[in-house]
Amino acid sequence: MIDYKKLEAVIWDMDGVILDSRLAHFKAFRIIFEKYEIKVYQEQSQKFFGMTNQQIIQFMVDQPISKELTDRISREKDILFQNIIRDQAVFLPGVKKWMEAFKQNEIRQALASSGSQGNINAILTALNAETYFDEVVSGDGLPGKPDPFVFLKASDRLGKLPVNCLVIEDAVVGVQAAKAAGMKCVAVTTTNPAEKLADADVVLSNLSELTVDHIQMLFSA
Repeated sequence: MIDYKKLEAVIWDMDGVILDSRLAHFKAFRIIFEKYEIKVYQEQSQKFFGMTNQQIIQFMVDQPISKELTDRISREKDILFQNIIRDQAVFLPGVKKWMEAFKQNEIRQALASSGSQGNINAILTALNAETYFDEVVSGDGLPGKPDPFVFLKASDRLGKLPVNCLVIEDAVVGVQAAKAAGMKCVAVTTTNPAEKLADADVVLSNLSELTVDHIQMLFSA
């Protein structure tokens, strides 16, 4: 068994951390916006990552749209996304190795994503990753990041104090949410440059660079 000091749980973000799903998300959004003839004035902006569909839609469109239409676009976009991602899902570097290491060392793991439950299910099935997670928390109906609610809910379900939890993120709002939750945070530069993730405790290009020393350093105090 590896000594991870006071680390008791790892909370994973999904998009941009476990896999790179950016193109699949924006392809689905583009198809749906074309269907409803809604003009998009921002696409593939880094600021969107980590947000809920509803938050992203409000940023992307240049006209006010109703909650009813926003919800409909969100549902239809997710169905398209799930069909696309089933054929494209692959683990990002280092992810599977660390999931297996944490599991073998009895560190509890949760997935806490702003994505819908349908998206989470599709990705976990495509990656065959369900067995790594003790808990899964979807952002459906929850306050979006940078609100820490999704991470606090995950730690509560795991039965662990936030101070003993490690969050793995890629989004600026995700790092902000992790720190607001009182958790340590490792950030990867999948969707943002290192300087934008500077509030994280450790910033890496990908999880193949993460070491036991990094974790022991964070949880030794």
